[in-house]
Amino acid sequence: MNIIFIFIIVPSAFIVEYLIGHVKYKAHPLNIIGLIAVYLKRKFYKLSRGIISGFFFNIATIISISILFLFLDLLIYQVSNILFDIFCVYIISSFLSTGGLRHEALKIYKMLKAGDIKGARNNLPSLAGRDADNLNGSEISRAVVESVSENTGDGIGSVVFYFTLGAISSLLFYKHFLTLKTGFSRINFIIFFGVLFAVIYKTVNLLDSIVGYKNKKYEKFGKFSARLDDALNFIPFRITALFMMLSTIILSIALNKYDAKDAVLSFIKFRKNHPSPNGGQLESVTAGALNIKLGGVNYYGGVESRRPVIGFENYNNPNEENIIETVRIMKVSSVIIAVFYTTVLLIIYNRIL
Repeated sequence: MNIIFIFIIVPSAFIVEYLIGHVKYKAHPLNIIGLIAVYLKRKFYKLSRGIISGFFFNIATIISISILFLFLDLLIYQVSNILFDIFCVYIISSFLSTGGLRHEALKIYKMLKAGDIKGARNNLPSLAGRDADNLNGSEISRAVVESVSENTGDGIGSVVFYFTLGAISSLLFYKHFLTLKTGFSRINFIIFFGVLFAVIYKTVNLLDSIVGYKNKKYEKFGKFSARLDDALNFIPFRITALFMMLSTIILSIALNKYDAKDAVLSFIKFRKNHPSPNGGQLESVTAGALNIKLGGVNYYGGVESRRPVIGFENYNNPNEENIIETVRIMKVSSVIIAVFYTTVLLIIYNRIL
């Protein structure tokens, strides 16, 4: 059963998150990580607002969260192997966002469809951090499409990438770990390291969302957070972009609504039209698949942010129907991601062991 569990943990986590990912509660793992991060941020920010202080803030937070996870995992493992498995599925599911993104995006879609612009504006912060007070329906739709596209990377693709990387890495030094006498079996060890890598990734990702801003307050202090997040997302975002292109091919065959060819052409031409080295990789695929323009002018805290347009000149401005279409791309991509990384883990596990 344990061996089988290695290969069903990711699909199980996707199912759990899809069913209950929209439920919000204070003890959510991301909230706990956030509380620890904010506490440490205050301490380090008081010492200095420079790059060095920001660097040690990141290191301290990552180590603290990793130790907490290690302690909880070992404690639960001593109680029950089954509880350990359930806990690991729960942690991974709490880092995924397929169901949560779908829920929030559809909520805004229904409001726009009903003409409730004010309600859509009020709910937009659950998906996008830009100022929403003066946005019209098309601008709100663009914000949702961009957010769902980018979060297909850091809320889905990157999480599973680092779980898989951690699980594979554990195979290389399991024998050395035996000397610590934790009682972990080889299978539990693989699962543990997969989840640990995902925890570290999601901690870095959350730190970027807390301090990784190019504003006066965090320009220096948050620089390392932003750069580290960019670095960790560099490879998985590009892999996820390929999966999104594949999903548009599947959807174009199934529904005859998606432009798979333009998804590729838009990616090639516009993937670098973004302030982030990674965000444009995914938004460009969506823009091409739906024949819409993304990017442009956003406001954050009243400060204007001009971004290059993503999409060809003959493309349309987004509308609420594009939200539904983007959610479909995200859902199909999630299935591809789960199948691909589980298959990779299975192949490498069989090769090494």
